[in-house]
Amino acid sequence: MAIAIATLANTPYQMGNTNPPIMHNAFPALAYDWNAERFTTVLGVGLNGATSVTLALNGAGDSVYLPYGQGEVHSVRLPGPGPAAAGVTCFITAGMSGCRLYVDRVVGTNDIIVYHANSIGVGGGVANPMGMDVEGPGLPQALDNLHALARVYWTTPAPGGPGLNLATIGTLGRNAYNASAVREMQRKVDEGRTQVDFWGGTTVVGELTPAGWQMNWQTYGDVTYVRPASAPKGWIQGQDKAVGNMNYRVLSSRLWFP
Repeated sequence: MAIAIATLANTPYQMGNTNPPIMHNAFPALAYDWNAERFTTVLGVGLNGATSVTLALNGAGDSVYLPYGQGEVHSVRLPGPGPAAAGVTCFITAGMSGCRLYVDRVVGTNDIIVYHANSIGVGGGVANPMGMDVEGPGLPQALDNLHALARVYWTTPAPGGPGLNLATIGTLGRNAYNASAVREMQRKVDEGRTQVDFWGGTTVVGELTPAGWQMNWQTYGDVTYVRPASAPKGWIQGQDKAVGNMNYRVLSSRLWFP
């Protein structure tokens, strides 16, 4: 069952992860045949009030899944509306916390290539959660380099590759999807809370419409903190917010492509 992008505004989705067959491997760039990436999705009860998304490989599935790897870039071609789509109406990728997505259009068509890039070795980690919406020094260039490496396969003429003419038309990075998490943490800091931290993630879902692919994202989660005696709050005075009593909710949801 495909995930409807309209539900991202209110339902927090925790994406599962799996390792489907790889079509092309020129580490760190890995590419996939969308026909081998077809899944059905099973929704269930996730952590802290979220909805879990379990993936089942199915040659007739209506969803295409793109995985990720640390220090790697994974990509897949999605056919536009028409017979080539063969029943595929949904795109999903591994949950995001600091990665970047790129979208290229295959010139002259409504087909797109989606890339999931991760650069754990260059500015990938964030020691201070209040900076989780900042791409550290060198990270933007490292991610762009991964995108460029992945494009080599798709643009190489046959027999080495598909020989596609590509135009980059969209990107999505942590500066966009992590901003709401930082705002929520800052709100707690402004209320006098200490040891503030964020737990959650970002889910990206694409939907094939008659006009082409539309991509939306959601950031969901909750904030933990210590409430000092100097910052009481009515009947819960002195109580902290710990991992054990989190309640995930959607903090923001946006259209990012087209």
